[in-house]
Amino acid sequence: MNKKKLLLVLALVAVVLFLVLRHRPEGDNEQKGSTKQSETQATDGNAEIVILSVNDMHASIDMFPKFATMVDSLRAIYPDLLLFSAGDNRTGNPVNDQYEPVNFPMIELMNRTGFDLCTVGNHEWDGDVGNLRNDLERAKFPFLCANVYDFQKVGLDFKPFVTMERQGVKMAVVGLIEVRHDGIPGTHPDRIKDVRFKNPKVVLPEYKYLRNENDVVLLLSHCGLEDDMELAQANPWLDAIIGGHSHTLIEKPSETNGVLITQSGSHLKYATLVKLTVKNHKVIGKEAVVLDVNKVRKEKPEIKKLVNEFNDAPALNEPLAIAKTKFETPQELGCMMTDALREMSGADFAFQNTGGVRINYLNRGPITVKDVYSIDPFNNEVVVFEMTGAQVKKYILNSYRKNGGFPSFVSGMTYSVEDEGRSVWIDMEGENFSTKKVYKVAMNSYMASTVNIESEDDGQSMFMTSEEMMIEFLKKHKEVDYQGVVRTH
Repeated sequence: MNKKKLLLVLALVAVVLFLVLRHRPEGDNEQKGSTKQSETQATDGNAEIVILSVNDMHASIDMFPKFATMVDSLRAIYPDLLLFSAGDNRTGNPVNDQYEPVNFPMIELMNRTGFDLCTVGNHEWDGDVGNLRNDLERAKFPFLCANVYDFQKVGLDFKPFVTMERQGVKMAVVGLIEVRHDGIPGTHPDRIKDVRFKNPKVVLPEYKYLRNENDVVLLLSHCGLEDDMELAQANPWLDAIIGGHSHTLIEKPSETNGVLITQSGSHLKYATLVKLTVKNHKVIGKEAVVLDVNKVRKEKPEIKKLVNEFNDAPALNEPLAIAKTKFETPQELGCMMTDALREMSGADFAFQNTGGVRINYLNRGPITVKDVYSIDPFNNEVVVFEMTGAQVKKYILNSYRKNGGFPSFVSGMTYSVEDEGRSVWIDMEGENFSTKKVYKVAMNSYMASTVNIESEDDGQSMFMTSEEMMIEFLKKHKEVDYQGVVRTH
């Protein structure tokens, strides 16, 4: 069997089921879009728009050799295949996030795999603006975001939408990012202080005019499934929403208010293949199928070689300490992180937001630098505040609400939030907790910036990141065991 036939067989095995799609577009904003034309000539017969989409890859570079084979196989069947990312390409793998320049591996792999579009996710902002500017300059595909403003002032180049033509079909794709109740996406506020965001539900209707100018209109969304469903209900002029952010695997994509909604989980484990059937400039069919990337047996050799080169970083593989037992929960990892912050900063208590623990378990054995940056990839400085016991209680309740009803991980006490989030019980293991005593409280700068804090001072930066403190803590202790440790209820 020759290579071309093998690729076709692999594609057919990977795809199995397949699709068809329908509907169309309209909208604008204070930014201009961009246009990309296909060389294919217009036709009044049936045409197919075929899209392979992923979302929330979070620097899963080890999946790219199989994913690249899948893409090549599908392109052998569908030469006009489009490849989209719904955001959060980075954050979660130190090989990528600690690379110099930051995020170079992901952008390079996306370029070589032939991505056509990417919407901006909240984690695209995890580096500073300079890092994001480098990503935009290196990428051979546009980044979309219709609800970000003033970005030109810091040298960023986003498109609110793009238009393109395939098989005579005119298509527009709008990009949106999630915006929380505090008016910003989920990243460190200091990293986005020079730009503005608007609620995607307010912005999307401004692009309804694209409906009259195109045969197909899609939303490439990093807003999460719940918001995508609300956007579909309010904007039936869309044909489909290709989504991300909530890490939802929609195994059987279906329509909401006539709008097809898809999302492919996270970490490049799955991709979604969408087919839109268009006749006489109208979408007459839409369907989508989820593909399992791990079921692709062959890895593209040149991509595998590149990934191996990225992974060959001796500094990241340096062992720091031995885990005597397996870390089985984020709570156990969070307890180790907060112990590191408390001990290395000299604080009485330390807190860690649950969303700052990015892996769920860690195997028994050596803990490496790579492991530390996998647990906590954000490079947030540690800040210590002086608080009275009463202020500590208020902080716990405020962080509980900020965490969406989840208690932050802690060191120096155990506590439980009671009375539906209105009161807190604290135990200091034999020592009396006093509401009047002044305590030193350590936390990362993200929590310091996003949680309402009442304190006796403005906080003191330790000029060390939480990762650096964890590394020093592990080097000092050489062995750790957190199995079964629980400090919050």
